Amino acid sequence: MSKLMIQIIDSPIVVFIIYLFVGGLLLAAGKKIAAKGEKSKGKHMHYSCGEDLEVPSLNLNYHHFFRLALLFGILHIVALVLSTIPSKSEIRILPILYLVCAGISIFILLDRDKRR
Repeated sequence: MSKLMIQIIDSPIVVFIIYLFVGGLLLAAGKKIAAKGEKSKGKHMHYSCGEDLEVPSLNLNYHHFFRLALLFGILHIVALVLSTIPSKSEIRILPILYLVCAGISIFILLDRDKRR
């Protein structure tokens, strides 16, 4: 194969299209061999140990969810940044300073949660 052909096949868009096609084929094959179930009212309902439960109306507050998502985002970015620092770096104080700043931001994030 020529170098140009390999570059075209290795491009992200072509690889995505290939994986999309292969995934579609797997899905179609799975539908063919899957057991066919009977249509019933409860087929797509939530399972609650066989009980018919009323779904309560909830007033959801996403404030805690977003705070937790921010916490995990900070932790993942810290892990990414620290793992990409070269091991033979001459500036050893920079990772420690980064960890201290991330720790302070996590402390502020958790402390605000306790005050409420």
